[in-house]
Amino acid sequence: MRKTVTTAKYALGTGEKFDATAIIHRPNRALMAECGGVQMTSEVCMMNRLAVVLAADSATTVSRWNNGAREERYFKGANKIFQLSNRHPIGLMIFDSADLLRVPWEIIIKSFRHQLGHKSFNTVSGYADEFMQYLNGNVDLFSEEVQEETITSAANSIALALVAGAVEKVQPENLKQAVVERLHSELLRLEAKPLPEALTIDFSNKVIADFMGRLKDEKLKWASSFGLDDADLALLARYSLLLVLKSPRSSLTTTGLVFAGYGDHQIFPEMVEYESQGIIAGTHVFQKMDQQIIDHENPTSISAFAQTSMIETFQLGLSEDIYGSMMVATENELSGLIDEVLNLAGSQPLPGDRKSELLKVTAEKISVAVLEKSRDEHSLPLRNVIGFLPVDELAGLAETLITLQSLKEKVTKPSETVGGPVDVAVITKHEGLVWIKRKHFFDSELNSRFRLRQAAELA
Repeated sequence: MRKTVTTAKYALGTGEKFDATAIIHRPNRALMAECGGVQMTSEVCMMNRLAVVLAADSATTVSRWNNGAREERYFKGANKIFQLSNRHPIGLMIFDSADLLRVPWEIIIKSFRHQLGHKSFNTVSGYADEFMQYLNGNVDLFSEEVQEETITSAANSIALALVAGAVEKVQPENLKQAVVERLHSELLRLEAKPLPEALTIDFSNKVIADFMGRLKDEKLKWASSFGLDDADLALLARYSLLLVLKSPRSSLTTTGLVFAGYGDHQIFPEMVEYESQGIIAGTHVFQKMDQQIIDHENPTSISAFAQTSMIETFQLGLSEDIYGSMMVATENELSGLIDEVLNLAGSQPLPGDRKSELLKVTAEKISVAVLEKSRDEHSLPLRNVIGFLPVDELAGLAETLITLQSLKEKVTKPSETVGGPVDVAVITKHEGLVWIKRKHFFDSELNSRFRLRQAAELA
């Protein structure tokens, strides 16, 4: 059973609050899709008062199902860092799914950049809001047919999972009863869950009404073999669609979007992270995950994304798996020690609640002691240095962290989900986004017309 580890926050002496366990327990959102490109990657955004540095590897995992078997292919040429504006100091880095409704993010981002033109915003958050709005109702990029197919296919998969779980180890004559009972139970639980902020109750009801017919009559025909009648199928369709609406991140493919740079009114950089959770009936569903702003009190920020174990180790002196294993082992050994001491003393065993409380308090003290040591010996010195690093050395550090993660994956994992060339971009207030290292699928020296077109766009 997974143990809960106490979160501890510490002042860094710079006005910043450092949440050590927030770094250790950052969720890995590198979800593998059933088909399409998924970027199992490692990325970092580092900021001080001089600049933003974005660094990312180039690995992409493409997976699909073939005759019931999962097939995976690995490529090392993916672009994950993009200039969001041709004229302003703002960039965008992506991770997890490489596309949105089968449209590569690279096409989406470059189309937005073309439409943005000379337009600018006072903050990085303003650019992020404009980008999110661009994705809403954009039928040129996301056709209604593809949107409908995506939603109904996701709902069908949900229905399959529910029925499969309900009929496991059930006698054939009891299949319908088992499915209906599970359906009513799950639907009751689901109805109590809130919708994402981007969706309203009226919108949810309209989506269910619009898609239920096709889902029930086409996608869910297989469910009738379990004895479900038309009313049961309608209820199953409603449950499946409602779960897509209320939990899009577990039903649809997700992509991390990291906006970084400067707004017109910002002298120091800002980073905003969002999670795109798909498009449902023309509405882009997303969630704000993090925001880091450099100012006079907070001179440094290091944010790692996707696969982060080496970056966490570099920052904290220990990785997530070691920290978690240590805390689980500590609680287990303490539990046994309490029983043994009481037994040797001839005392009665502690009541369960009292023992749990004692273990919790002791584990918290151990956790705080470990994280304080981590802060003093690793995180504070690193962050203090990063706050004063010149731009070129900041870029070199970011590249090294990604290279370390890539090397670790290469020597410890059968599949290299982090690898390939490392792209590094620097964004400063007045120079804008400049590339320190960048791969390209063609040699610009051999393509003078491309350079002329680029120059004409900026003229």
